[in-house]
Amino acid sequence: MVEHPHGRKVIKNRWVFDVKTDGRKKVRLMVKGFSQVNGLDYDQVFSPVVRFETVCLLLAMAALHDWHMTGVDVRNAYLYGELDEEIYMEQPEEFKVPGKENMVLCLLHALYGLKQAGLAWWRALKLSMEKLGFVSLSSDAGIFLYRGQGSFIIAIVYVDDAIFMGPVCSLTYKMKHRFMKRWETWI
Repeated sequence: MVEHPHGRKVIKNRWVFDVKTDGRKKVRLMVKGFSQVNGLDYDQVFSPVVRFETVCLLLAMAALHDWHMTGVDVRNAYLYGELDEEIYMEQPEEFKVPGKENMVLCLLHALYGLKQAGLAWWRALKLSMEKLGFVSLSSDAGIFLYRGQGSFIIAIVYVDDAIFMGPVCSLTYKMKHRFMKRWETWI
């Protein structure tokens, strides 16, 4: 929490409520990113995703060569992205600190609704994949390749969903579990 900086825009937020198909209730705090100003609040918003044709080709190769495949979904992926810009947000309704209602929040990590949230998540993901030993392909940013232990693993990442595939079952699951130690995931 910081004092409202003079000359800086403070972004509003809102609570979004949803009921999932299995009956679970979900609530998410979202920033009203439509009020962000290009060049002031953000400079880039593009976040690369894997091409559909590449996914089809790799799934066909996996089927033809009888590779092992396993997938995960990263929970609340956009919240992992670190921000490069200074973004200020109002305190959420019902959570204002008594006596400090005029103070604002300086965001360190992305929130859903921010224009740059997808790109911030992508940067965090790519860095973590490199730490795991994967290399990002320059031809398709959503494909990561791991070579080691006499075999290879291909990881297909589309926003917050990942599929790990390779000819050696134990290596495929080992790399998936190393990924799961870094990110909170759904299986």
